[in-house]
Amino acid sequence: MLILRPVAASDIDSLVALATQLDSVNLPAERDFLEGRIEQSLRSFADELRPGTFVFVLEDTEARRCIGTSTIMAKLGSPEAPYYWLEVSSEERRSAELGRSFSHQRLRLRSSEDGPTEIGGLILDPTYRRHPTKCGKALSIVRFAFISAHPSWFQMQVIAEMLSPFEAPGQNLLWDAFGAKFTGLSYKEADRLSGQTKQFIADLFPQDPVYVALFPENVQEMIGQPNETAVAAVRILEKVGFHPLNQVDPFDGGPYYGAARDAIVSVRERREFVLPVAPAEEPANDQGPLALLSAQGEFGFRATVVPLARDGMPAVSKSLRDALGVGAGDKVAVTPLP
Repeated sequence: MLILRPVAASDIDSLVALATQLDSVNLPAERDFLEGRIEQSLRSFADELRPGTFVFVLEDTEARRCIGTSTIMAKLGSPEAPYYWLEVSSEERRSAELGRSFSHQRLRLRSSEDGPTEIGGLILDPTYRRHPTKCGKALSIVRFAFISAHPSWFQMQVIAEMLSPFEAPGQNLLWDAFGAKFTGLSYKEADRLSGQTKQFIADLFPQDPVYVALFPENVQEMIGQPNETAVAAVRILEKVGFHPLNQVDPFDGGPYYGAARDAIVSVRERREFVLPVAPAEEPANDQGPLALLSAQGEFGFRATVVPLARDGMPAVSKSLRDALGVGAGDKVAVTPLP
């Protein structure tokens, strides 16, 4: 059985292995950082840390290992650590004398001490990408099911940053053409430093708009484009209501997508119901549409993917009840998968 749950301290080796596949700012492949992130997550789920950081893992209970992870950062930006992005805008210029007009794209550094909720860090073991239970969708949607259950813990806007195309590991065209010129740092150095502080961005990046036309054409073309590995994640987000923002990441030029929290389909359409006394029989087939079944039970927050019957309700068998740690009279929630 595949179970979604909060990360545990014992998951550190699995999390390091998964992070190695992505190695991003949100989930760098550094053991010390990840141990700290796990500690943050444990305190967040226990309602001891606000704003919190919530790390979910997808466990294959038969293989006894974690095969995926995803994250919610409840709030970006604070007086001590502002949230930075590059605003993308355009400027129209025309010469009557030459009979020519141009639309110039510009990048301008922006910041906020009171930013949105961010979802990120989604990684799935490649061998599970075509799994019948739609593991990638489950890892994405579990975050919205949790946000729907605890809306006051999260901001009114939710964003997601997508990695941009990379020339090679640790090398990014926009950073080489822009960020490196103003900081003197390689992409890898800046990426690592940003995990501790982003003050150098405010100190060294230009405050005035920078015209994209000044960059080489191959750099211009990749700004705001998601990495090919992120295309599937973008499609899932678009199906639940996310749309491109006029914002890109200051480091790699990856696009930001966003949505109003309560307008996200998977937040809005989550439904709760009470379990009856008798558990359902094990389903004879799994041909119905899939949904995420979640609960706050004996083991804390747990979720799994189940098929729905024609009436839109899941058949919650005894084995499912046991896995989620719930019984008769307990509440469970259903969130449709897109």
